[in-house]
Amino acid sequence: MPVFVGVDLGTSSIKFTVLNESFEEVYKASRGVEGGVFYNPEDALLIVKSELDIIASKFAGEVYVGFSGHSPSLVAMNEEGGSLESIIWLDNRAEPVVGDLAKLLDEREWYTRTGLRLSHIFFPAKIEWIKRFKPRVFEKARWFTQFKDYIVYNLSGETYTDYSSASETQLLNIRGVYDQEILGILGIDETRLFTPADSHMIVEYTSNPRVKIALGGVDSVVAALGGGVVGGNTASLSAGSSACLDIPVDKPLLDYEKGFETYRHVVPGMYVLEASLPAAGLTVDKILELTSSKRSLEDEIRLERGSGLVLIPYLAGSRSPDWDSSARGLLYGLSLATTSVELLKAAYEGVGLWVREALELASTMGLVVRELVVSGGLSASRVFNTILSSIVGVEVKKPRVKDLSPYGAAVIAAIGSGGIDFKDARRLVDYESVYKPVVELAEHYNRLYGIYRKLKNIYRSVKVLDE
Repeated sequence: MPVFVGVDLGTSSIKFTVLNESFEEVYKASRGVEGGVFYNPEDALLIVKSELDIIASKFAGEVYVGFSGHSPSLVAMNEEGGSLESIIWLDNRAEPVVGDLAKLLDEREWYTRTGLRLSHIFFPAKIEWIKRFKPRVFEKARWFTQFKDYIVYNLSGETYTDYSSASETQLLNIRGVYDQEILGILGIDETRLFTPADSHMIVEYTSNPRVKIALGGVDSVVAALGGGVVGGNTASLSAGSSACLDIPVDKPLLDYEKGFETYRHVVPGMYVLEASLPAAGLTVDKILELTSSKRSLEDEIRLERGSGLVLIPYLAGSRSPDWDSSARGLLYGLSLATTSVELLKAAYEGVGLWVREALELASTMGLVVRELVVSGGLSASRVFNTILSSIVGVEVKKPRVKDLSPYGAAVIAAIGSGGIDFKDARRLVDYESVYKPVVELAEHYNRLYGIYRKLKNIYRSVKVLDE
């Protein structure tokens, strides 16, 4: 009997889950990776190989493996599959070259072509940085590819990437082909990029013919699939260290002013409108660090009233909707009476206020979200989920599966095996909890949201004065 393995390539750990044919978890593992922003892709590769060998030894039948990977994370590879340079999504090294790229192609044109804002996080800036500051690496690099696809290549020898990963490089245009003008600006051609294919395409693990590998996709949309978010007025919020709000759509929706990214879903033919916050759980962690508190502090939070504070959670800059990597967090309402419990609650509220802002912007584009499916570390908090529902005014559903990215990757592996189809994703989801808005809190948060918006306007004014 086959088993389906999901591998989630995170920035601090690599998670593995194994499902049987009834989609019950029969094995799981988590392995830490060191180095943070600068960790070595080859260390991650060794971990994946080691764990896949362990899994293959435990299960006698065919083993289907799917991948979920952080993105956009570039690896410059040599002919042998070695990593010459790695610049993951958290790495800001490429920021100085963004202005020069904007002079070669207008910022709005970058967005119109690719659905993505010109930014240091995407591949054009990263490749340009390598070309300018590490020219020998640029010359030696045989391929520029996503971190996940570096792993898959070294397992299979195949030069494929899935459409979600390819489209979030900003090298693939909105029509689904590599943009020749962008490649020309960077001085590369398609022979130095992997070929896009569907997320459930199967390649073979060269070390073990029983192991079949599905390409998988970008972690946030893999998590969306794992939560059954494939349309129907439902959005996915993956809230770990960062947060990604994904709204499935059946065609690209472009509106430069709204600040969303538009790229391919792992579901063939579908897209997502995505808003991203670089520091979600990281904001909570920073509050706990500054107050020398532990996560158990949450047990002291009272839900019948707000924190009395407003926190704008831009501790690592802003992507959607402002796209300002130099932005920083703002805390309003601090007094001598403020407690560490209130600061923690304000961090939860700040993430929720950001989600509400994104959903309101989406509604101006004709997208009405009636429920949120949550995953990631923050979703383990009953307090956070209740606050979130009360701020955004819709039901918040938490699946029984705690880690949706590896689970969604295992679902893709099962689809690649031919056993199920993408349309089956919804029926596989079992919800552990459903949170509904608390009326008294919702009224308070409506007022708080107004203050949040005014503070953002003031913040922008201060930024202008500071420049």
